[in-house]
Formats: sequence, C-alpha cells, structure tokens
Amino acid sequence: MRMFLALAVLALPLALGCSRVSSGEARMLVTRYNQVVSEAYRKNDVRLIDEVVGPDAPDGKRLLGLIGVRMDMGLTLDARLEELEVTKVEQAGDDLQVYTREQWRYRDVQTATGRQVGEASVDHYEILYRFSYHKGTWLVEETRFTTPPKVGRKEVPWTIDAKDAHGMITPPAPQGAKP
Repeated sequence: MRMFLALAVLALPLALGCSRVSSGEARMLVTRYNQVVSEAYRKNDVRLIDEVVGPDAPDGKRLLGLIGVRMDMGLTLDARLEELEVTKVEQAGDDLQVYTREQWRYRDVQTATGRQVGEASVDHYEILYRFSYHKGTWLVEETRFTTPPKVGRKEVPWTIDAKDAHGMITPPAPQGAKP
C-alpha cells in the first residue's frame, strides 16, 4: 500500500499539470511533503527535502536551520502525522494554496543512543502550504500557521544559544554603554 501511495504521488504532477487540483490531490501533495520532511528530520539529512521544496524557497531555508540545530545538539526529531484534513484549496495558475488541520506526535531522540529526550508531544495545527509548479511538479515554497499552534508539551528538552541557531533566531543585542 505504501509503495502504491508513493507511486501515485510521484505520478500526480504529470497527471495534474497546471489543471485544477482537487482536495484529494492537494491532500496527497501535503502528505508527500510531510513524509519527506519527517524523514529528513529523523535522518538529519536536509538534502531529502529537495524533492518536495522549491529552489530557494523560504521553507527550505527554515528547514535547513531547524534540522541543523537538532543535528548540532545530537538529536533527531521523530515526527508522526496522525490526522490531516484539507479545509480549503485555492489555485491561480502555477500557485496552489492548501489549508489544513493537522495532529502530530513528536519526540526528540538522541542520535547516538536512540533514547527519547524529554516528553513527547501531541500538537494540533492549522497550516497553509503554498506550492508552486516547477518543471512538471508541485513544490512547497512556504508553510505557515494560520492560527496559533496548540502544543502538547510544556517544555522543550533542550536549549541553544541564539548565536548557534543557524540564523533561525536573532541573538540578543549586546548590553553596554549607549553612544
């Protein structure tokens, strides 16, 4: 069944071209994106996202930083999509926007031992996926929450100095004498 889904998703862009994308087809695109990104997090291999993220896409840069930070800390993220509902699909030519409601289960794992670090989390999101049509396939350009996420765990099991966050957060301005 998994092989059939993978083949169907790979064949989908050829069948769709730039024709209207149905809710079911949009769901398959979002599912494929999430499968690949989850695998990139589990394997600490950002190169995997190249097949689902557009060239120079803001989402690719964000994922590069997030996966890199975990890798630097000796962690991987085990992320599992448990529920996915497509709530709206908007398309204008080569631009596709897919709105979803999702439930995810997360846990941080030490790369060396496979042991869970901290508590697991069940999170609920409403997300907008913005796709663009590139060379015969739909690729994600950007993802963003459309409502504040509902995060299950109360604390993350790790901290990081802002200067080590691969540009994902801005280090605090140095305190000192003002000119």
